[in-house]
Amino acid sequence: MLVSFGGTSVLNYGFSLIMGWLLLPGDFGWLAFAQAVILVAGLVLQQGFTWSLARAVANADGLKRDALVRGALVANLLLALAMGTTVACLFAAGPLRSGLETGAVATIVALTFLFISLAATARGCAQGSGRFGMVAALQVTEILCKVLAGIALVLLGFGATGAVAGFLIGGMSATALGFYFLVRKLGVRLRGSIELPTLRLAGPIFVALFGLSLLLNLDLVALKLFTSERALVGYYQAGLVLANAPYYLVTVGFIQVLFIRLARLRSVTATQEAVGEALGLIVTLILPIEMVIMIVPEQALLALFPDAYARGASALRLLAIGNALLILVAILSAAFQAIGRAKVPALLLLAIVSLESLALRMVVPTRDAIGAASIFAVAAAIALLALGIVYLRETSVGTIRRAATWLFGYAAAIGIGAVTGYATFGLSLSVALAIGIGGACYLVAVFVLRLIDPLTLLGRKTLLRRTATSGGE
Repeated sequence: MLVSFGGTSVLNYGFSLIMGWLLLPGDFGWLAFAQAVILVAGLVLQQGFTWSLARAVANADGLKRDALVRGALVANLLLALAMGTTVACLFAAGPLRSGLETGAVATIVALTFLFISLAATARGCAQGSGRFGMVAALQVTEILCKVLAGIALVLLGFGATGAVAGFLIGGMSATALGFYFLVRKLGVRLRGSIELPTLRLAGPIFVALFGLSLLLNLDLVALKLFTSERALVGYYQAGLVLANAPYYLVTVGFIQVLFIRLARLRSVTATQEAVGEALGLIVTLILPIEMVIMIVPEQALLALFPDAYARGASALRLLAIGNALLILVAILSAAFQAIGRAKVPALLLLAIVSLESLALRMVVPTRDAIGAASIFAVAAAIALLALGIVYLRETSVGTIRRAATWLFGYAAAIGIGAVTGYATFGLSLSVALAIGIGGACYLVAVFVLRLIDPLTLLGRKTLLRRTATSGGE
């Protein structure tokens, strides 16, 4: 999964960078809005019934598994049809007209939902079966075909519309491969009785995922709908490309594995070890990326985008803060969903994004990008605080004490890295060298203070446990 994420990250961010150079900022913002709509719907389609299916398949036998897969295919396809129809109606009625701009783009976006839903169901079956190689292959295929088709169509003169069409072609390619995996590799029979997902279980997961996806994308959507300057959305999207990278690293390459690990558990207390390991790895290895972006936003932005995108640096620091907080929200939300308590993040996130949408409507018309980024960061902070309080209330006092001790050590490691980096920069050396030296000292401090167990980092702890359980076979 991590290798897959590495490949798809390079492809995704290469695609964004190439689009930033090939398209004008206004068209880049247009592409960003269409992409945001696809991501909001795609997250629900890829992780709603799909996660419910993965959780059920992990605890089901062959015959029941086939019925579950057939039911998920039907349910996810109907959901995609409903979403596509909603987008078409909102475009025709006017609310999405300034965002999607043309009927061709609206149609492409709606059709993309259908193929995302089919590919996602195949991915859910593979995930629940523990076949993460198949999951990774589906992800790589979808992104690779999207990138190649999108770039080719833009170069052929189709502009932003061609770039959006790349998402449709990627979904179609992943669907074809997904059905090959289902039928040929996993032996799923597509004919027979169906067992539809239980809305009592899947419904809260949908709401939680929808809330999380809105929390991630609502600021850009509001900026496109409530400002008249098309180019401003393009500058903002350039900042999002950088700030969102660590978030997608965690959600695409890490949470799917964590979810299956937690799917057989039934209480918050039982998740403490796995969630603690996950948070430890993410906070020590992933969040520092966001910290670097917070410290040098303009240098990070102009290292990848043309100088015209320098205007996006003003909001990038706030976007990095918000994404750092949202990563932790995603981990805690996944933990509640995995143990069958998706109602907790569902209710909290739905309430938060409702208030966020009202705040964005009032602030964005006058404060533009800074206002959108500020509201996003505040909403992410409130979401983390709310979910964190609920999670910690159900853990023991000893867990809270150990967490506090760990955070003290983490603050010390951050301080060592920051002081070293600042001192290096004070010697009139380059920003990149100062970041490299400070980062190296930070990593040394992380291991000296034992903030990360090397066995956990290398995956050997799980191997040792399995060996002990199987009697050393």
